[in-house]
Amino acid sequence: MSQVLRIVLAMLAVAGCAPSASDTSAAASATAESSTTVAAAVVKRAEPVAPSAPSSSRPLRVLVGGDLIPHRPSLVSPSAIVDALAPLAPLFSEADAVVANYEAATGELDKKAFRLAYAAPPAWLASLPATGINAVTVANNHACDLGHEGVETTLATASKAGLIAVGGDMGSDPWAPRTLVERDGKRVCAVAWTTFVNAQGGCAKTSRLAIAREDAAGRRAVAAAVKRATSTCDATIAIFHGGEEYVRQTPAVMRVARQAAEAGAAAVVIHHPHVASPVVVHRTKDGRRVPIFASIGNLVSNQGESWKPPMFPVLRENRRLVCVNGWTRLGVLADLSFSFGETPRLDWSFHLTWTDNDHAENKSPLPKIATRVLDPDEDGAILSRLSDDRKGPVALFDDPCWVERPIADEAARAPHPRCSTSLVPTPERGTVARARKKR
Repeated sequence: MSQVLRIVLAMLAVAGCAPSASDTSAAASATAESSTTVAAAVVKRAEPVAPSAPSSSRPLRVLVGGDLIPHRPSLVSPSAIVDALAPLAPLFSEADAVVANYEAATGELDKKAFRLAYAAPPAWLASLPATGINAVTVANNHACDLGHEGVETTLATASKAGLIAVGGDMGSDPWAPRTLVERDGKRVCAVAWTTFVNAQGGCAKTSRLAIAREDAAGRRAVAAAVKRATSTCDATIAIFHGGEEYVRQTPAVMRVARQAAEAGAAAVVIHHPHVASPVVVHRTKDGRRVPIFASIGNLVSNQGESWKPPMFPVLRENRRLVCVNGWTRLGVLADLSFSFGETPRLDWSFHLTWTDNDHAENKSPLPKIATRVLDPDEDGAILSRLSDDRKGPVALFDDPCWVERPIADEAARAPHPRCSTSLVPTPERGTVARARKKR
């Protein structure tokens, strides 16, 4: 390690980048968390909302967000997660279903537990419906942090709270599609799974969770599950947990995503890296165009707590130094609207979210944390600084499907062809696309 790097790391440690109290203090101290509710953010450049259509023709709209991490003590109390999600309430209220990833087990965590073991009390999970979230994916690498008991408590708590648990089941069918929204005889479902769990032994092979590795056998399991869902659902969203932390989504995970798309998924959403990746549109063999949200990052966490806009988005010598990784505070919220008229279609877009964290200023073990929609005007300094990191997911800022993107002129306000696709297979288009690719 160079002398310069030693000095930089020492300075960062002083600034709060050493393992902080916000990640290591006992969960019991979380009861001191302020219950101040953060005012909802107003986004000036949001697209105009179309007049409400009759129930029979109104699209079925689903929002899918990233990781909810009950970092202790900063986010382990139920009031903390409710307050943190409060600014998103207006947006959530416009959707028929809102899904997020519950990145934890449920139960009491030992005070001496490893700081990267995540668990929350049942009341934490049970509080999510009050925020507007009505479904959670429970299959992820932290689901087994409290063993079998933690998984079963998660599933039981979700059921009691009225939450739809996707990717987990108290019986033996965690791969079964879960209906997110149903209206006028049309159903939008979700299938969820994880590519791994952190635990060793029995819980790593539990029948309570949908688990499929990134290999050929795992891809076959994914294809079978998605095909099963499409046989009973009018549209299926595939949601899974995989990749490497703090880097762009891996080729192996993208192969799994494409397999899900080929099997019939209308959209694919991925989390785990804790940083976002650009959205990819995959042209399937049957001619559909499927958006793959390669990584949607965090929805609410205490990661990146010491980052400030004047700083470079990451420490160049160590992009995994989480406390000063600004990208961990940027999330992607997939916005999927399914219409089932004469020609069924998916109109998709995304919102970029930003997690405010007071820790950077006051070093409090219980900082005020709130996630809101990112505003390209008011958050210009944040966007400008993030854009300086060309290794980051800066393509998101130029994607025409970003709802709050800056509009240069009225012509740019019209819906972009990229953001709409037919749900009906058109094999001839797929054939033409593959022929062009071979050339």
